Amino acid sequence: MSVSRTATVVALLAGGLLAAVPAEAVSGGTAAAPGAYPFAAKLTADGRACGGALVAPDLILTAASCFPENPQGGVPAKATTATVGRTSLSGTGGHVAGVTNVVVRADRDVALARLAQPATGIAPLRLSTIPVNFPSGDETLSLAGYGRTESEWVPDKLHVGTFKSPSATATTLALTGTNGTDACRGDAGAPIFRDAGGRTDVVGVTSSSWQHGCFGETTTRQGTTAARVDDIAGWIRQQALAPSAKAVGHAITLTWHAVTDRTAYRVYASATPDVPVDNAHQLGSVDGTSYTHTGLPAKQTRYYRVVVVTADGWTSTPTDVVSATTPVSAGNDFTGDGKDDAGAAYDLKNARTGMYVWPTTATAGVGAPQLKWSADGWEAARARWVTGDFTGDGRTDVAAFYDYLDGGSNLFLWYANTSGGFDHQGIKWSGAFRPLNARFTAGDFDGDGRTDIAAAYDNGSADLSMLTWHATATGFDAPVTRWRTGPGQWNLAQSSWRGGDFNGDGRADLAAFYDYRDNTANLFLFYGNASGGLDSQGVKWSGGIPSGGAKFVSGDFDGDGRTDLGAAVDLGGANLTFRTWRATATGVDAPVTQWTSGPGQWHLGQSQWTAGDFDGDGRTDLLATYDYGGSNTNLFRFRANATGGFDHEGAKWSSNGTFNAAQSTLL
Repeated sequence: MSVSRTATVVALLAGGLLAAVPAEAVSGGTAAAPGAYPFAAKLTADGRACGGALVAPDLILTAASCFPENPQGGVPAKATTATVGRTSLSGTGGHVAGVTNVVVRADRDVALARLAQPATGIAPLRLSTIPVNFPSGDETLSLAGYGRTESEWVPDKLHVGTFKSPSATATTLALTGTNGTDACRGDAGAPIFRDAGGRTDVVGVTSSSWQHGCFGETTTRQGTTAARVDDIAGWIRQQALAPSAKAVGHAITLTWHAVTDRTAYRVYASATPDVPVDNAHQLGSVDGTSYTHTGLPAKQTRYYRVVVVTADGWTSTPTDVVSATTPVSAGNDFTGDGKDDAGAAYDLKNARTGMYVWPTTATAGVGAPQLKWSADGWEAARARWVTGDFTGDGRTDVAAFYDYLDGGSNLFLWYANTSGGFDHQGIKWSGAFRPLNARFTAGDFDGDGRTDIAAAYDNGSADLSMLTWHATATGFDAPVTRWRTGPGQWNLAQSSWRGGDFNGDGRADLAAFYDYRDNTANLFLFYGNASGGLDSQGVKWSGGIPSGGAKFVSGDFDGDGRTDLGAAVDLGGANLTFRTWRATATGVDAPVTQWTSGPGQWHLGQSQWTAGDFDGDGRTDLLATYDYGGSNTNLFRFRANATGGFDHEGAKWSSNGTFNAAQSTLL
């Protein structure tokens, strides 16, 4: 297992270089016992082989000189395969995976190679928690590699040699073999490790050698050089973690790669890019490889670092800062200020329709409604309204399907502008479609940052289709049928539809409550997929809901990044209750009653409900208009609290005879 430098030196003579060259194998060593040193790895590329050591489930510690085409790191210029945990390369055990990325160390011959799939069931080689006091004197160090031996050009088995370190620098170790051992071709990157105190630690990686004693070499000069890693364990752990941040709804989820020999991961966050690593900025300490920062307002950027804590209390170098920005609320933020607003389409009578907005105020209330658009020739009863950020600019826009009662319809669009109003875009789609035979919802079903429109459409004969209109930079594509029940399966009038990211994957999904008209209902879920379609998840909840006695909303009520469902349910006797179904990764929890009016207080039929983050705290609140008759309407607010419930804050606006809820559709 000697590593000879001679052949490499000869190859470089034309360039006038006589320095030691990258090592490529081991002489004077012994074959490893079956199953020994499972952390040892062989890296193979076209025309080249190197050694390495598994130091994290998906990370190989090796030499930067093993990737000469990648001096700055990145995706390997030559396709590279790693074999880990095979004492004999012709065996079938261990783990084989491609290398997807390389990180190189600037000050020494060290690199980290990321594996496409983690090596499960193989114990990584441990990192030193404190620098070794080199030169190490009588301490014995070992090298395990698959390089050339004194008798084999391409050995099949792992070999091990032992060394002393008579001298060292801040970044290198000089190694002298105890049995004429040297590293050979193929051993570059192989681990240099020691056994002390009942544990095995890596202290270096093989870098170069004179290849004394290696097969085909004649040099008598002896010596191997290793790049030190005993003092950069923090950097290795930092690179091993490679955290990433993803924002979904009102939450940002931080994920990272697993590292070994640790007791916890500490997560630090800040609203500024510096992210101090101190108690004031620590979010928590977890054992797993993810952390979800919940309850964040829309359009907010948060910055993060992760630190590893080892069993002996040692901490790693903090990771580089990663960040994510929470998306625009799925509610109605017409002004783009990060807080949702209430809106209503209003029947002004005499074939005239208007659009009103109640802007959110700084005191967490709502201002007086403002007429933002009106037009003659519009009969409110023929229009069906949908809201969403159709342009992806951070402000909620408005769309309306208008039914001409002749089998055709137009889709009109209004873009929210920077002054708080709306710019009418005219007709964006026309087709043979009856909006009065459809129920609409919206969501970013393809995850491109723009809200799309979905419609459950009655084909007749209890046959229902789900269509989606994909939002573009200037309007909508033609509708696509995503799902159809077939005759006799679903009655539109018995279904209520809501959109939202129920599983927290960044794409909008659909939920449908189906009323069996016997005081029972099923909740069906359809998850959005990567192609923009919808995958039916079947029934996720069954239970009692009064026939025709519920009005549904959706929103991230607990701020965890997944959209939840809610319903105002008629208990009879003018007694109304509000229930929520908390979304999980695979469905919903059982409903929880959050508020009940009490007998004689609220009639369901006189109320309209909408959801939005009206105070910008990262949790979705509720608004309800209540029609007292005539033009006497109140707007009530229920603020979502940190425990997942709602605080009833009473009336936030009263019309005093200026607004008739019976003539409006709350958006």
